[in-house]
Amino acid sequence: MITIKIIPNILTLSNLFCGCISIIFLRSKNFDYSAIATLFSIIFDFLDGFFSRLTKNENPFGKELDSLADMVSFGIVPSIIVFSLLEKKSPIPFIEYLAFLISIISACRLARFNITPHKNYIKGLTTPINALFFSSLSIIITDHHVFFFKKKMIYIITMLFIIFLSCYFLLSKIPMFSFNFEDFSWKKNKMRYFFLLISIFLLLTLHVVALPCIIIFYIIISICFHRLKKNSY
Repeated sequence: MITIKIIPNILTLSNLFCGCISIIFLRSKNFDYSAIATLFSIIFDFLDGFFSRLTKNENPFGKELDSLADMVSFGIVPSIIVFSLLEKKSPIPFIEYLAFLISIISACRLARFNITPHKNYIKGLTTPINALFFSSLSIIITDHHVFFFKKKMIYIITMLFIIFLSCYFLLSKIPMFSFNFEDFSWKKNKMRYFFLLISIFLLLTLHVVALPCIIIFYIIISICFHRLKKNSY
């Protein structure tokens, strides 16, 4: 029984470990391996929440530990990604340090999440999804050589715009549907399954390029779903 209770915390620490590994890869600007480590962090983060609910073992210690792990894996990692992508690219000194706004806003978001009652939806973009966006974006920019990003000024302006947009969605009160499965029934998870099916289709056709598209789609579908739900009352 004691072993079962510590499984969520072990998974949380695994999330933290993968976040640390991701930072190590980013030191040498190895965005591909960093993205893989971040993906494992997201998987462990999902599993620790799932096992906590499954074993009915949600406690203050686990909650705080989860936030601390998330701060590293999903708060610091995306900031270092953006810092690395902007470093020595701009004629404006120290502009790359604006990347750490993501860490600051992520900390605020995680603190707010800890004191907010949990519902079947969450407000604003979650830090794991935000981290996944930047991880996939780093691969697209460095490996796919997109023509749009070759223009230096357009590249810098776009990156700064993405930073501020990311910070806005992290702290926004826009309702986003949660990926926390209470069970796997179709009735309670129709929206989640629909989203997953579309996401799988996009991944099979567009591969890594699909990830930012899926995240944008997630934001749009969340807004539309909750507006329709609100209008139905």
